[in-house]
Amino acid sequence: MTTRSTMIFAAAFAATAATVSFPAFAGTPTILVRYADLNLTSSSGAEELKARVNRAARAVCRNDGDKSLSARAASIQCTKVSVARAMPQVELALAKSGTQLAENSRVSVASH
Repeated sequence: MTTRSTMIFAAAFAATAATVSFPAFAGTPTILVRYADLNLTSSSGAEELKARVNRAARAVCRNDGDKSLSARAASIQCTKVSVARAMPQVELALAKSGTQLAENSRVSVASH
């Protein structure tokens, strides 16, 4: 990875860390993705929200200990399902963005 790529990755990670919180719910790992700082009426704002949801899904579905192929496949499947379950919230936020401010400015992403 080049120095520029490393800096871009670090900046993206820092931006995500500042907008993602890990609530203390018992049971299912969940991350709340905040988007009050985004302009969802712009395509770049909408894409950034979707990118944040994807990063959050990878985080809740990460399997740190098991490096097996089956664990990796389960993590990938979990990420796909988590993103799919969060997308209705994203679409609702995008639909509301042109007419009013989103009421809660967050999307909940949970592992399945």
